[in-house]
Amino acid sequence: MQKARFLTAIAMFGVAAAPFASLAAGADTFANGQSYYGQPTSPQAATRTVDLGSASAINVVYGETVTFRSAGQLFTWTFNGLDRRAVDVAKIAPAGFPTKPLVVHVGKSPANRS
Repeated sequence: MQKARFLTAIAMFGVAAAPFASLAAGADTFANGQSYYGQPTSPQAATRTVDLGSASAINVVYGETVTFRSAGQLFTWTFNGLDRRAVDVAKIAPAGFPTKPLVVHVGKSPANRS
């Protein structure tokens, strides 16, 4: 009987802790797997291109799609995750993309009143 209670307690703890697994991993994603900062998209959707070699800081409007260029490589990102955030480009760049320490400042979402 004691063993059954112990196993039940372990199982209940596992179920209760499951939603916090992504937080413990330190991932910058919501529970559904979407990034806090937006999502990658096709270059055709971009409203502008930023050359990381000459940029020191970047301001974007919430929802804006930007193509980033560095050392002949490109990636495109739509900033429609959390608003009013400072995002390091290295957090959103694909693996192997050459980048330098550079922050993107995301503006306020028009859907937020405060």
